Amino acid sequence: MKKIIQSIIEQNTALLGIHPIVEKMNVGFTNTVYKVNDKFIIKICTDENNEEKFKKEIQFYKENINHDLIPKLYVANIDKKEVPYLYEILEKVEGITLYNVWHTFNESQRETVIRQLCEAMKEFHSHKGERYDWYEKTRNLFLNYYTQAKQLNLFTEEERDIINNAYSKFEPYLKSDEFVLVHNDLHFDNILYHDGKIKLIDFERSLYAPKDFELDILYRMIRKPWKFASEETEKYTKLSDYENIMEYIEKYYPELIHIDYLFQRLAIYDMVYYLKQYINYPSIMELKEDILNAAKMLYYN
Repeated sequence: MKKIIQSIIEQNTALLGIHPIVEKMNVGFTNTVYKVNDKFIIKICTDENNEEKFKKEIQFYKENINHDLIPKLYVANIDKKEVPYLYEILEKVEGITLYNVWHTFNESQRETVIRQLCEAMKEFHSHKGERYDWYEKTRNLFLNYYTQAKQLNLFTEEERDIINNAYSKFEPYLKSDEFVLVHNDLHFDNILYHDGKIKLIDFERSLYAPKDFELDILYRMIRKPWKFASEETEKYTKLSDYENIMEYIEKYYPELIHIDYLFQRLAIYDMVYYLKQYINYPSIMELKEDILNAAKMLYYN
């Protein structure tokens, strides 16, 4: 990679300088990341299987070019001519993840952070996308995972009855008319905190979807914060520290909460998410419980 990073620097000397200080960073699994002059981040997509997600992130930056709560994008190169990889040059953001500090905050500080997060989400969601069949997309994902689960004989007949009943209610709950740009990976490892301000990172999963889909991962994190924490920060997670987040979101972004059938929709997203996990880790019974709990929420409503 030494020749690659040197080539990137040579193409961007006006920004990076002729002999910048370059340091490889041990972050990420699908990208190679360097810090330059302690001011810039060079992110190189060294996994071809991740290129579509990498392009999504670049597009997200471009559509939010004046957004104060995300890093600034200086360069995005996807032609693979001079460098045989997609890459981007970003502002290096000061701060540590919210997981590192959330347990130290009082409720006033937490409310201030969630207010900023709501402002960030409102900005993303101001970008409108073309309408498509959200029910069909979600249904197909569910059926794909559920078919695999049945082939693996992961559920009893009684459990399948509960899931089948829940599935029968998908269509009326998933009707969607408005599609907006969502981050789609909003947990506290993707929110940096510094001096009372936040910055959001990692936009590779962004997509146009119904507004409530932004809560998919965020609401799951609120209920099980340790599931999204790193090994280092998991020890700091305590459920009671997260119990007021939805209340703050409702206060500062009520349009995100006051959506028809919101919690039924979130239960459907849970079923899809946990089915995918359970197929890959069938020995983890907690995942089966999560699926059935989400299904029962639909079953009894």
